[in-house]
Amino acid sequence: MDASIEFEEKLRECACTGDIESIRKLLEIQNTDVNAQNRMNGWTALHWASKRNQRTVVAYLLTKGANPNLPNKEGEYPANLSSDADIREMLGAGDTAEVKQSKLPITPGYLANPPFPYTQPGYGGGTSAGQTTSTVESASRPHQHNSLDENEIVLKIRLANSDERDFLEVELERSNLGFESLLNLMCRELGVDRRSVQKIRKLPDTIVRKDKDVRRMRDFQELELVLTNRAMSSSSRNYSGLSGPGMNNGVRNEQILY
Repeated sequence: MDASIEFEEKLRECACTGDIESIRKLLEIQNTDVNAQNRMNGWTALHWASKRNQRTVVAYLLTKGANPNLPNKEGEYPANLSSDADIREMLGAGDTAEVKQSKLPITPGYLANPPFPYTQPGYGGGTSAGQTTSTVESASRPHQHNSLDENEIVLKIRLANSDERDFLEVELERSNLGFESLLNLMCRELGVDRRSVQKIRKLPDTIVRKDKDVRRMRDFQELELVLTNRAMSSSSRNYSGLSGPGMNNGVRNEQILY
């Protein structure tokens, strides 16, 4: 099997079971196509995550460019397959979209023969094509450790134009989603004086300006703090507090083009 096709099938499997860490590696390291469709039924990773009501996975896939308007071979969209109201809202369907009980031409191996520990007593055991959806759902429950706290949103932040390109993951309470709260959180976590901040950038190219912009964000949204030219050298000293073996913490001067 071609490596890219294998990665695509693995992505759909991980979306089905809720394995968010493997999904990240497949998308961010292997550059797997997030919208790859199964050749037989046309299902994407987003179809599977929606069908299995994997909220965290759905939110993450959307940030990575998953297309909620891509139908499968039966003409079903991801929103048609989810019974979760929050997922349907994330997909832009709300309560009006028809929920369909789609039947696959085959039962994937990762449902028919779940990996350890799902085959152990108490985890629901293997699932054959004739078993009910409730049995399949019970087999997926051990993966709930990947679920996020529903009271918080997880964001990925970094300093713009720094040689340190890795993101920090931070949590912001959903009850406190506003521009000031976000700015204060980013400044605190990145060790930046807020007076030196020129703007917040939602990657790849959107300026965050007000509370509504923040409330529209989804889990794992990538953000950058853009500093004024004058602040760049001092920010490098603060940000270097995140240093460790093998990390390069220099910061390049930014030419503001806005």
